[in-house]
Amino acid sequence: MESTAAAALKLPDVTENTSTGPIVQATYGGGLNPDAGAFAESMERAAQVVEPTSNRSAVTQALMAPLDHLNVEAARLEEYATKALASDNEMSPSEIVMLTARSQEFMFHAQLTSNVANRTADGLQQLFRQQS
Repeated sequence: MESTAAAALKLPDVTENTSTGPIVQATYGGGLNPDAGAFAESMERAAQVVEPTSNRSAVTQALMAPLDHLNVEAARLEEYATKALASDNEMSPSEIVMLTARSQEFMFHAQLTSNVANRTADGLQQLFRQQS
């Protein structure tokens, strides 16, 4: 029997039709958006796999600071969502709005960090191309 998280991650069946192309057949419980439980499970699995090291150099600490900040922010967001769900398993409208706002803020920070990392990598590639 499938767990709730596995059912939420189940993708629709795709069959090939020779005349019009692929046909997608969505099933009950299937979808492209995983639920909060699946996200929490993946965060737990990731925490078990990665063991942080304490003997980082100053350069490594400076490079990893934005990612560490994102990890702390994700943990705070998960804690807030867990507390909100623990209150009678029904979120009030203000809790929904706050959770949405904090989620959007987290996504903004993640996208900003990704954008800075990509631009830095592009700049370094250009610098190496110019030097060679």
